[in-house]
Amino acid sequence: MAPSRVSATTTLRASEHVLLRQAGDETVLLDLTSEEFFGLDGAGARMYELLAEPRTIDAVADVMVDEYDVGRDQLVTDLLDLAAELVARGLVVADE
Repeated sequence: MAPSRVSATTTLRASEHVLLRQAGDETVLLDLTSEEFFGLDGAGARMYELLAEPRTIDAVADVMVDEYDVGRDQLVTDLLDLAAELVARGLVVADE
C-alpha cells in the first residue's frame, strides 16, 4: 500500500469499523475488520475523539491548541504524523 497523503486540509473521520474503548489512561481502538488493536493516549486519543465528526487537521488543532502546552505548528506536525499512520492502518478515513 502506498503511503497515505494527509495534509492539514484533508477531511478525516474515524472509521465506522473501529470500536473505541477506554483502558485506564489509554484509549484502545479495535479494528473489527482485521481484529487488530491500536492504543492511543493523551493527544492522540483526543484527536481520535474529535474525528467522530469529519474534520481537518487544522480544525482539530484549533480545538486542541488551547488544551495542550504546545505550539500550533508542532501540534499540527504531530497530528499529521499520527493521522497518516491511522489512515494507513484503516482506523481513520481520508475523504478526498
